[in-house]
Amino acid sequence: MTIFKKIVTDIYIVSWALFKVLIPTLIVVKIAEMAGAIYWLNVAMAPIVTMIGLPADMAIVLTTTMLTNPYAGLMLLSAMPSAASLSVAQTTIIASFMLFAHSLPVEAAITRNAGLRVGVTLAVRVGAAILFCALLNLFFNQFNVLGETARLHLPQFDETPSLLHWGIDQIKGLVFIQVVIVVLIIGLELLRWIGVERLIQKMMHPILVLVGIGSRASTIVIVGLTLGLGFGGGLMIKDVRQGMIPAQAAIGSLILINLYHSVFEDTAVLMLVGPSLFYILVVRGIFSLILTYVIIRLLALLSEPNYDRFVANTKAFGAN
Repeated sequence: MTIFKKIVTDIYIVSWALFKVLIPTLIVVKIAEMAGAIYWLNVAMAPIVTMIGLPADMAIVLTTTMLTNPYAGLMLLSAMPSAASLSVAQTTIIASFMLFAHSLPVEAAITRNAGLRVGVTLAVRVGAAILFCALLNLFFNQFNVLGETARLHLPQFDETPSLLHWGIDQIKGLVFIQVVIVVLIIGLELLRWIGVERLIQKMMHPILVLVGIGSRASTIVIVGLTLGLGFGGGLMIKDVRQGMIPAQAAIGSLILINLYHSVFEDTAVLMLVGPSLFYILVVRGIFSLILTYVIIRLLALLSEPNYDRFVANTKAFGAN
C-alpha cells in the first residue's frame, strides 16, 4: 500500500508540474504565432541561416521549429522551393539545428520549474545550435563532405489546421503525455525495486562525473536522453522539490538534457529530411557532452550570489 501511495503521489506531482507549465505555454505560443511572432524571428534569423550554409528561405523553417516543434518545421520545409536541391550536408545542418533548438517556450518553461533560468536555457540551446551548425558547415565545405543531393521523405501537408483542429491535437497530445507519465513512474519504481536503477547509476557514474554532474541524477538524465526533456524535466522538478538532487547536479543535468534529449523519437523524425545519422546522433552527442562540461566549469567560476541571480531558479530549490 505504501508503494502504491508513493506511485500515485509521484504521478500527481510530475503531472501537475508539467501540465501547469505546458497548457498555458501552448496557448501563449499559439497566440504569438497568430500575431506574427514567427515573422520577426525569421527576420532576425536570416543572417544566421546564411552563415551556417543554408538557403535564406530556411530561416522560416528554423524559427517555426524554435517557437513550436520539429513537426511544424518539417511541414514548412516540405513546401519550400529550395528543399529539392538541398545537399546531405545542408539537411544534416537543418536537422542538427532543429534537434538543438525546438519547442523552446515550452521546454524552457519546464526547465525553469526544474531549477534553470529561462535566459540560460535559451542561450545554451540557441548558442549550441548556431555553434555546432557553423562548425559543421566549415567542416563540410573544407573537406567537401556530404555534397550529394539529399533524398527527403516528407509528405505534402495540408494548409495550417484550424483552431479547432489545433485544440483537438493539443488535447490528444496532453492525454498521451499523461499515459506516458503513468507508465514511466510505474516503470521507474519497478526498476528501483529490482535494483536496475542502482546498476544504471554505476554505469553512468564515470560519464556524469567526467562531465561534472555526478551520479545522483543518472536515472533522470537517461529518461531525458531517451524520452525527452518534458518527462526528464518533470521528474527533475519532483526530485528537486523533494530534496533528492543537489542544486549543482540538477543544473548540470538540465543543461545536458536540454542539449541532447529524446534521441530516439526526435532523431527518427529528423531522418525524414535525409541527413547523416552519424553527425546528428554521434557527433552531436559528443559535442553536447563536451559543451556541458565547459558550461559547468564556467558556471563554477561565478560567485554564489551571481550563480543564484543569473543561473539557478532558486524558487525551485527553495521548495524543498
